[in-house]
Amino acid sequence: MQLWSDLNSATDMVLSPLIRRVSIYLVLSSAAVGALNLLDLEQSKAYTVYIPLFIGIYVLSRWIDSKFSAVPDAGKKAQTEATKTSETSDRGFGT
Repeated sequence: MQLWSDLNSATDMVLSPLIRRVSIYLVLSSAAVGALNLLDLEQSKAYTVYIPLFIGIYVLSRWIDSKFSAVPDAGKKAQTEATKTSETSDRGFGT
């Protein structure tokens, strides 16, 4: 039973960032494609716009995702640092 619980929590840890990243990319790319379709570009040369657009959307979505994931990690990092300093200060110098 413990193995199932560990597997379930590991899956949640992987799926949550994955769903967040896919959702951000989906929203940005849908908005960009909708905006480009309103411009009436010639379809034979559309790749010259779409390729840089989707590369830019990917970079932007990763940046937005890093802003979302940085908030909880900062709290964990500060807590870990505080734990490390309290552990070393209990021992004293040279003991």
